[in-house]
Amino acid sequence: MKTLRYLLLVSALFFALKSPCQFLPDSLMASYESLPDSSKVKYINDFVHKNYRSQPILCQSAIDQAIDIASRIQDKGLKSQSYSLAGVLAKNSGDFATALELHLKSLYINKQINDKRAQASNYNDIGIVYKNLKEYDKALESYRMANSLSVELELKRGIIMTLNNIGTIYEAKHDYNAAIDYYNRAYKEAVRFQMDDAQAVVLNNLGDIYATKGDPIMARDYFRQTLAIDERSGDHFGKVYSLVNIAGTMVGTSEFDSALVYYDRALSLAKDLYANQQLFEIYNSLSQLYEAKHDYKQALKNFRTAIVYRDSLSNENKQRQMAEAEARFEAKQKDNEIQLLKQEKLIKEFEIQQHKSEIMALISTIVIGSLVIIFLYKRHQAKQQQKFNSNMLAQKEVYLKAVVEAQEDERKRIASDLHDSVGQNLTAVKLGLSSIMVTCSNQPSLSTKLEDLAQTLNSTIQEVRNISHQMMPRMLQEDGLVPAIADMLEKTFRHTQFSYNFEHFGLESRLDEKIEIGLFRIVQELINNIIKHSEATQVSVQLLRNAQMLILLVEDNGKGFALSSDKKAGIGLLNISSRVETIHGEFNLEPSPNSGTLATIRIPINQSVP
Repeated sequence: MKTLRYLLLVSALFFALKSPCQFLPDSLMASYESLPDSSKVKYINDFVHKNYRSQPILCQSAIDQAIDIASRIQDKGLKSQSYSLAGVLAKNSGDFATALELHLKSLYINKQINDKRAQASNYNDIGIVYKNLKEYDKALESYRMANSLSVELELKRGIIMTLNNIGTIYEAKHDYNAAIDYYNRAYKEAVRFQMDDAQAVVLNNLGDIYATKGDPIMARDYFRQTLAIDERSGDHFGKVYSLVNIAGTMVGTSEFDSALVYYDRALSLAKDLYANQQLFEIYNSLSQLYEAKHDYKQALKNFRTAIVYRDSLSNENKQRQMAEAEARFEAKQKDNEIQLLKQEKLIKEFEIQQHKSEIMALISTIVIGSLVIIFLYKRHQAKQQQKFNSNMLAQKEVYLKAVVEAQEDERKRIASDLHDSVGQNLTAVKLGLSSIMVTCSNQPSLSTKLEDLAQTLNSTIQEVRNISHQMMPRMLQEDGLVPAIADMLEKTFRHTQFSYNFEHFGLESRLDEKIEIGLFRIVQELINNIIKHSEATQVSVQLLRNAQMLILLVEDNGKGFALSSDKKAGIGLLNISSRVETIHGEFNLEPSPNSGTLATIRIPINQSVP
């Protein structure tokens, strides 16, 4: 029972004694404790300002202490500063509602004490929060207030950055002309005040916006200017980003060899800086470049290297979090030990309350036990629901498979009947008609009518054959998927204005019959949709196979699908989705009014299709 008593006692002290968090080493903590309260707040605010990115958890504990002290001594200026820093910490952690509340508190105090310089900073911070919340009109209003105060107080950096920030809002609202105007105004002020770092920021934004507008040449010019400033100022990290941006514009214009030169320069510099984040981004970009060049071996190699650096970044974050947690634990442990030594009298008072604590512990145990039982019951229910869902999915798959197989069997039967029965009967009629035509050759008027009937009969026979072949192409059964698709495309587009190309790779051997039939029907349905709905003039079909996957790509240059309003296309796409499901594949459709439609079907071939 003494062990339980001790644990309850330590727990009670931990919650009863809220001593200030030790955010400094022991060697500096003693001198900090000897400072007057106002100096303590200034010390903490300075610490947070320098370390809020690298040690956010410690900084949060420290800034809470600063707010408490500033409130106690009623120093409005220091309290406003602490609220502002607390707002930055909240914004960085993604708690935008709290961040906005804290910045507004700081602004309210600064208006009371008429600190316009601090108000300018407040409005800028509030604009950043509204931008993150996508409240662009409110963000724009806040940035304009910050700019007005910066101009009034002649705050050079404030003038530049608020103009730049206004530009970012217009860019977010896709008003690119207004964004470019504000970026140019910000750049003009940065040149006037001779601020290289500000010039680099604005030029980089101008490059980004022209890249977004699809003008890589203009974007490259701005990125080159940014690179020149980075080299002049010795900003090595900035150089890495500028080199990568320049290379990106070259990829956009298919200047792959030139892009590789800039990526190599960025790669070398990033390695010297041990910049894992930049290395991940560079290798990932190189992977995309080689993929665009169809050099899939190099694309895969660079992608794997990018994954290594991404995992390294993840490990670094985990290690930093663990280090912060350990530091926080050690600090609290030291605080608790000191307070335990100082509170012997308080310990005796807690011993009197021990009986109540034991009762509370018992109640807690009962509550926890009840929660565990509820949790186990809920988990059992979830497992049962999951089992039910799995059974429903299995039944759905069986149903879809049965429907598709029934459709194909019926197609085969109808195709066979058309070819063997109806086709033969029509051929017999044709032979009989030919015999009658020979007999009636001396009767011109009757002979002419018979010839018309013969032509109509020939057309009917040909149409029956075409229908029979479409329902179950003989070429698909005898020669396989690739010849069947090629034949279908040639016959479909023979007498149309469409141009098409068909590429295939890795399909030297036959596939499972269900996969071949399914893919052939999918191509038929997609081609029919393109002809009926897309208003396209060009069609591209690609069929690719690797060790694990069969990939079908069907692309056109039409107007794209209006999926919500096109009911016929919707039924066709539903048929495609059903067929893809029966062969365990994936179907993705990407409609775009500017570039047409791309349909992608991926079928795993390392498993048998039931």
